[in-house]
Amino acid sequence: MNPTREAHATLVDLLDRILDKGLIINADIIISVAGIPLIGVNLRAALAGMETMLKYGVMQAWDEKSRAWESEHRKKNVLSLVEGEEIALKMYGSYYYSKGIYHTWRPGYFYLTNQRLLLYRQDFEEITFQISLEEIKTLAIREEAYLVKGKKKQVLYLIDKQEQVHQLNAVEIDQLKDAIEQKLVTLGLSDFCHLISD
Repeated sequence: MNPTREAHATLVDLLDRILDKGLIINADIIISVAGIPLIGVNLRAALAGMETMLKYGVMQAWDEKSRAWESEHRKKNVLSLVEGEEIALKMYGSYYYSKGIYHTWRPGYFYLTNQRLLLYRQDFEEITFQISLEEIKTLAIREEAYLVKGKKKQVLYLIDKQEQVHQLNAVEIDQLKDAIEQKLVTLGLSDFCHLISD
């Protein structure tokens, strides 16, 4: 393969070439002061995309081991449901957790079942938020300021029968709200819940 020069190549082209074809670095570095060598570095590195690495047999054992661990780990972390409970919707989202001085959005997956709404964090095997559908009093979506200046995000406000306010965010917030409302109607609970339209 003969080297070629591309005058109009960009940084993206360079990164694409490195990830696709790979790059091998073989360097010996000696740091010296006043002619006295102090530090020696022998560097041998291969830089490429995982597909390229695996194609040439590099890191194959590590890849197989990590895939097996991930597959086994995913099997263990399955949400356990109560008897008769069926999942109607699963969606990635977050719940605004506020306790004392700790305020943060906790990510996970929302599960809407025929009995409750919950946010499950699979990596921690933790249910961060859950509420029985019978406890939902009010649902409303509001636009709020986002971390990025000038940007807005939609937040689903859920108020329970104890007047406690819960803030939820999801990939498709309208779809989550509609699914909850539909489930409340199906279960005959919509008469007891105040649904605020957008």
